[in-house]
Amino acid sequence: MKIKQILKGYWSWIKFYLYKPYRQQIEKTAKERIQICENCEYFFKYSRNCMICGCIMDVKSKMELELDEEGISIGGCVLRKW
Repeated sequence: MKIKQILKGYWSWIKFYLYKPYRQQIEKTAKERIQICENCEYFFKYSRNCMICGCIMDVKSKMELELDEEGISIGGCVLRKW
């Protein structure tokens, strides 16, 4: 399982840097997610992290995450805002 996650991460990285439409899609999604975070009461603007999960949101917002049946990312926002 861990090797599968590592390989998926490398594949995402390769696609991001070599395939411009994919990069544009990820950047658009990340912008939308960051806007949601910046309007959240748990977003700490100085370190740009979430006060609930502790994640650095500029990094987490760019992650390729699977969606559940409601269209909410699995492993994304712990409050299920995105």
